[in-house]
Amino acid sequence: MKCPKCSGLMYVERLSDFFVIFHVWKCINCGALIDKTILENQKRSLPPIEALKTVSKTK
Repeated sequence: MKCPKCSGLMYVERLSDFFVIFHVWKCINCGALIDKTILENQKRSLPPIEALKTVSKTK
């Protein structure tokens, strides 16, 4: 998998939060983390062009 930020190599890393264990993709170059929740939130958010139009209208 390629990193969406820097196009670097990503690998699966296991993380834990007390009793919950989950897996994330971590970039070797920039350290970006991507998991299921991050991907779902990115899909729900506005595309960059739409976000810029919304911001420019409010100014």
